[in-house]
Amino acid sequence: MTIHKPPVVLLLVLAGSVSMFFLGCKPRAGRESEARTGTGALTISKMGGEIYVDDAPHGAALTTMGGDIHLGKVGDFAKVTTMGGNVAIDHASANVDATTMAGNVTIQSANGTVKATTMGGDITARLVGSSDQRRDVELTSNGGTITLTVPKDFPMEVRIKLAYTKNAARTFDVIEHLGLTQRQSADWDISKGTPRKYIYAEGRVGSGQNHVEIKTINGDVILKQE
Repeated sequence: MTIHKPPVVLLLVLAGSVSMFFLGCKPRAGRESEARTGTGALTISKMGGEIYVDDAPHGAALTTMGGDIHLGKVGDFAKVTTMGGNVAIDHASANVDATTMAGNVTIQSANGTVKATTMGGDITARLVGSSDQRRDVELTSNGGTITLTVPKDFPMEVRIKLAYTKNAARTFDVIEHLGLTQRQSADWDISKGTPRKYIYAEGRVGSGQNHVEIKTINGDVILKQE
């Protein structure tokens, strides 16, 4: 009896098909949690690891339990949260809400409202565009320097609260050239545990249409126009 062996090429094709079948059954790491909403907004939620998105023209909601988040260009809205890592947004055409439990927040340009919070790190934000519509800003750090740059004609009502602890390694300042009224508490406040004093800066620029609130502990506050 003669046994006919299948051609080598056929065996390779079959082997490749089987391999591709099993590979296709494997979930791709980091992709199983990515989705688009009905409006085209991008949603990514991960149990850990970095998230990098170059462009999200219809908005983005990005969440990771630990890792840096970098968002290039985003339109409509940006909601970004990490439990530990830096947050960087290059350009936002609309509103931004960024939170990290430990890390820096950097928003290179935003043409909308901005809310940024970190439990320990610096915040740098720059507003661009006109101020025809109300664009409130809320920046909060529990330990770091906060720098906000606004357009020269940006009308705003400003409230700044800078706390520094008794055991801080250096002194801290509110640095601005807008003519805000500054005052400092006289006594050490022990209600928060660690004794601390406060520097307050308040004032209005133009009509005061936009509300700007900045709070930090043991870090400078820098507010400037360009």
